[in-house]
Amino acid sequence: MNIGIYGATGYGGMQLISLLKKHPHVNLLFLTSNRYSGKKFSELYSKFAGEVDDLLIDELSSYNLIGDTDLVFLALPHGVSMHHVKKLKSLNPNLKIIDLSGDFRIQNPDIYEKWYGSDHVLKESIAEFAYGLPEINRERIINSKYVANPGCFPTSMLLALYPLIEEDMIEGKIISDSKTGVSGAGRKENQNFLFTEIQDNTYAYNTGVHRHSPEVVETLKDLTGNEIQFLFSPHIVPSSRGIFTTIYLNLKKSFTIADVDRIFHQYYDKEYFIKLIDFIPSTKDVNRSNNVFIHYRFDDNSNTLIVYSAIDNLMKGASSQAIQNMNILFGFEEQLGIDFNLYYL
Repeated sequence: MNIGIYGATGYGGMQLISLLKKHPHVNLLFLTSNRYSGKKFSELYSKFAGEVDDLLIDELSSYNLIGDTDLVFLALPHGVSMHHVKKLKSLNPNLKIIDLSGDFRIQNPDIYEKWYGSDHVLKESIAEFAYGLPEINRERIINSKYVANPGCFPTSMLLALYPLIEEDMIEGKIISDSKTGVSGAGRKENQNFLFTEIQDNTYAYNTGVHRHSPEVVETLKDLTGNEIQFLFSPHIVPSSRGIFTTIYLNLKKSFTIADVDRIFHQYYDKEYFIKLIDFIPSTKDVNRSNNVFIHYRFDDNSNTLIVYSAIDNLMKGASSQAIQNMNILFGFEEQLGIDFNLYYL
C-alpha cells in the first residue's frame, strides 16, 4: 500500500520512516517538508544514506499524489494538521489518515480552543477521528478511517489509569508526575533545549496547565463515563527519549491491592505490548520499543496506591503506536513491523 508522510523531517517523522521502511506491506510514496523540499531525506539524517534517499517534496506538490495514496501520517504541529485534513478529504474520500498532532484528540472543540489557544477550523470532522490507543479503544479504531494518535504523556498515563477508572476504584484527586526526554519537545531550535541547558538539569514545567491534562480527563470520561480530579506535573530530564510516569491515588475503601492486581491482569494479560511487571520500571527497559511497562504497589503509611509506567515517547508515545493503528485499520497483525526490542547498553 502507498503511504505518505507529512512533516517527515521531525523526530516523529524520522522514527516513522525508520519503522515503515521495514514494514512488508508499505511503499513510501512521498515524504514532505516545506523547509527542506528538494533535499534527500538522507542529507538530513545521514544514517539513512543508501537506504532512504527519497527526495523531500513540499506539501502543495504532494496533493498531486493523493489519488494514489492509501494512508497518510500527519507528523505536523498542532494547528497545522487540521488544515491538511480538510484538503486531503476532498482530494481522496477513501484516504485513511493518522494524525500525530493534538488537533483531533479532544472531542470538545471548546476545550481544544481553550487549552491550545487557537480556533479549530474543522469542528465538524472531530467526531470522525477515533482516539488511537488500541488497548482501550480498539473497536472504534477498527471501524474508523481516521485516527487521532494519542499524546505521549497521555499514553503513559491512560494505560496506567484506565482499568482503575473503568472499575470505579478511585476516590479523590489523582496526581501524575511524569518525566520526559527532550525529544518530546520536537526537532526545533530552542535555547531551553541546548545541550548546555539540559545536561545535568531537571525541571518541572506547565504544572496543572499542560494541554495533555484535558486529553486524559476527557478521554477517560468518554470511555468510562467517570469524571476524575486530575493534577499533572510534567518534567524535563537530561535524556534523549523516554517517559516515566508515577501516579498517586487513593483506592475506595472496598478495594485492596489484591483487587488492583486482579483488575490489571484482567484488562491487560492479553495485550501484547503491555507488560505487568513486579519491579519499578525504567525508561531504558522500554526505549526503542512499542512496549509499556506497568508496576503498582500500595504504601500503607500514606494509604496511597502508586502506579508506575514507562514508555518510549517517540515509539509507543508516537510513531510505533501510529503504525500499530495503521495495522488495525488495514487488518494486519497488530504487531507487524513493530514487534522487536533493540537491546543496547
